[in-house]
Amino acid sequence: MKKPARGRDGQQWIYDYILKTTGRAVHFEMDGRNLPIQAKSIRMVSKHLAGEAEHAECLAKEADKRGDIVSARGLYRIASEKYREAQHFTIPIISDWRWELYESCRKCAERLYEINEYPIELVSIPSEISNVPGVYHKAVVEGRAPAVVFIPGMDNTKENYPNPLENEFVQRGIHVLAIDGPGQGEMLERGIYVNPDNHVTAAKAAFEFLVSRSEVDPNRIGICGRSFGTFWSMRAAAAEPRFAAVAGAIACYYWDRLTIFDEAPIRFKQVFMAMAGMEDEGLFDEMSLGFTLKNHAKNVMCPALMATGEFDPLNPLEDAEAVFKALPGPKEMWIFEDEFHPIFAPAALAGQATFHFVAEWMQNAMNGELDNKFERKAYVRKSGEGFFG
Repeated sequence: MKKPARGRDGQQWIYDYILKTTGRAVHFEMDGRNLPIQAKSIRMVSKHLAGEAEHAECLAKEADKRGDIVSARGLYRIASEKYREAQHFTIPIISDWRWELYESCRKCAERLYEINEYPIELVSIPSEISNVPGVYHKAVVEGRAPAVVFIPGMDNTKENYPNPLENEFVQRGIHVLAIDGPGQGEMLERGIYVNPDNHVTAAKAAFEFLVSRSEVDPNRIGICGRSFGTFWSMRAAAAEPRFAAVAGAIACYYWDRLTIFDEAPIRFKQVFMAMAGMEDEGLFDEMSLGFTLKNHAKNVMCPALMATGEFDPLNPLEDAEAVFKALPGPKEMWIFEDEFHPIFAPAALAGQATFHFVAEWMQNAMNGELDNKFERKAYVRKSGEGFFG
């Protein structure tokens, strides 16, 4: 008789009940349904998200065929995102169904790249672990410009961010290279699993790719991440001193505990074990002890920005503050009042995307506008008070 892989797998019925009553699979502390109303359990989510994606893709192709490129762009983006979300919820986590959904996500995204207003390249970057797949968003500027390596969160993928229709970095003349690291997207599909260190290898390869590009200023290359990508980007900045700046929002700055695996909904641990290619929970728990910034933050010499919600259940504030305290270089921290993990567009910023402000900060940091002794911690109230001093 097959036994559950994790001790909390037996709580699945509770998880399904919460989804049915809240309309959410994670981030239950937030208000409002964010999944299809037809989905009453986790197993139903992929089916109904895929249905919404197919609808958007059909409309996108029709708009594309009749030459309505503006509508087609928006619809391909919706379809790609719906397919990407759908593959996050597949059960079993690794299955042919997941890869079919992800292939559809990529196809819609790739057609969007072809008809986008600024140039976007699909790249494959040699590295010590495997070729690193990337989406390279090129700013239309004269001469050499700054560039950023972007690392997605957990099992997110390079197609998710930046959004080609509203790219906060390209709008500021900054090139962006979004990658799938180990355990993500195409790398996971190829069986390249995550461990505490190999995202650093992928990030270094991405750095070398940007250095090789004639349109990139090699002295102004930063790294940025979202959610678990904030952890990986900080680790990379600690290991590669040539990064000119590091920034992240939607925090996963882990110090001496992994709240995401021990206290958050079980789906996080289920998915991460699949990303690591592991079935033994004990072995995974032992391996995951390496996901810490405790002995690495002290090596981040470049300017660093950390943005977090005051009550982020995946990364308690005291843990993020411990990382901030250990950073030796120029640093800034934004703590958004009464916000949780997904600080995409908090009330304090009047609904504007957080990454608009992250991109502005990175631009200033990579241009050398921060003093070596610069240090600022901002408690940003719902009113916006405190953000700019």
